[in-house]
Amino acid sequence: MNHPVGSFCFAELHTGDPERMVRFYGALFGWTARQLSDTYWMFAAGSTDVVGMRRSSLHRWVACLRVGDVETILSRAVDAGLAKIHGSIETPGVATVTLLLDPEGAVLGLWESHGVEGTSLETGPGSLWWVELATGDMETARRRYTSVFEWRADHTMKFDNGPLGYTLFKVGDRSVAGAFQFEPEWGVRPAWQVYFEVSDFDATAARACELGGQMTFVRDAPNAGRIGVLEDPGGGLFCVGQPLTP
Repeated sequence: MNHPVGSFCFAELHTGDPERMVRFYGALFGWTARQLSDTYWMFAAGSTDVVGMRRSSLHRWVACLRVGDVETILSRAVDAGLAKIHGSIETPGVATVTLLLDPEGAVLGLWESHGVEGTSLETGPGSLWWVELATGDMETARRRYTSVFEWRADHTMKFDNGPLGYTLFKVGDRSVAGAFQFEPEWGVRPAWQVYFEVSDFDATAARACELGGQMTFVRDAPNAGRIGVLEDPGGGLFCVGQPLTP
């Protein structure tokens, strides 16, 4: 397990219907859920913790970024136009999460570990595979997030995702997140998107639909694999990816 400061280390499903989501994601990914409190659950693949679930009035996936000094990050974030959504949420034995909202409406969480440094499953089916920003203004987003998290931003065309290409955010030489600019006609809204790895994309998408979800997008991305966006029965969007085989 290796989650350096400045990397996306975890994800949480915020939902008002945790019982239904336990059934859906359990049947989809084979996860089991362990209840830690009245408001928090941990999803696991076998005995390995993957992501969390928090009782909330809103239903959405939140990507969480490991931070050291949260006050320094918050100061930079405010200067860059982000806003703290509400007070920090502490889960004893897990972490304190502080939610940030960027000017486009994308939400992410700052993760201060109190026992859980991040996901314990970093590869293989059911793991947290990747985190990616969908933005309507790549140039501004790149300036914003590199200033807040001291990332390096590299541009690439290798994923064939449109004329503007793709941005890889890096800590040192390690890629910790990506970003792409969508066109207005794509029907995409700004968001930090969470990806989970699967061994069979088509079977996973079909199973999600059988369980009351739906598939909203699919593409074969060069140098990455077959990827797509699914929607769970509560309306929460998440992505799945079947990596290219070596």
